[in-house]
Amino acid sequence: MLNFQLDKFSGPLDLLLQLIEQEELDISQVSLAKVTDQYLAYLDEQQDLPTDELADFLTIATKLLVIKSKILLPQLADEEEDSAEQLEAQLKMYKEYLEASKKIEQMIAGKNFLFTRERVAVDFRPVFSPPPELGATDLTNVFYEILKRVEYVTNLPQKIMERAVSLREMVDGIRSALTQASKLSFKKVIKTAKSKHEVVVCFMALLELIKSGEAAVSQVGVFDEIYVEKAQS
Repeated sequence: MLNFQLDKFSGPLDLLLQLIEQEELDISQVSLAKVTDQYLAYLDEQQDLPTDELADFLTIATKLLVIKSKILLPQLADEEEDSAEQLEAQLKMYKEYLEASKKIEQMIAGKNFLFTRERVAVDFRPVFSPPPELGATDLTNVFYEILKRVEYVTNLPQKIMERAVSLREMVDGIRSALTQASKLSFKKVIKTAKSKHEVVVCFMALLELIKSGEAAVSQVGVFDEIYVEKAQS
């Protein structure tokens, strides 16, 4: 930040603006030419100066020049009576913007990007407010129109789901049959099945018994009967 060195003032341009605004420093004692010269020298030293900083300086310097012109040339006051008040208001507005920008920079540095509105207590009570011209007959007609659009409930056909035999139950059944008769034909084993599902489960149960070594199968010819017998331990 550039600090200006003047006869009656030493510091940044923001402080100069504040002192003049609070009437703690007479602007007639401030050399705006020196302010401009020092700022131009500052520009020569800076390689990459932000445009917003340059715009801030031009804004303040222009307004300070107008104030000083009013003091040195009182006859200009008759032409623009409200210029001083307008300029004062603009300077105050600029000061507020400047302070707000500093706060925003602090928030950005702290990575605070979430702001919530304070919760406002609202007494909300749902109330039915029909139009004044709406009567009981109108409501009845609307109700009947809604009933016409509703589809009637149809009775779906009832179907009883058959109980499926589990693989464990079929294994136990074949094991029990082999206990009573040591040798059974495969046709006799699957004859007890009541559906295709039970035939498949019966075949899987037979494979499970063969795998566990509890049963064995035999067949003399290619198309001869397949026999299931209890495996010899």
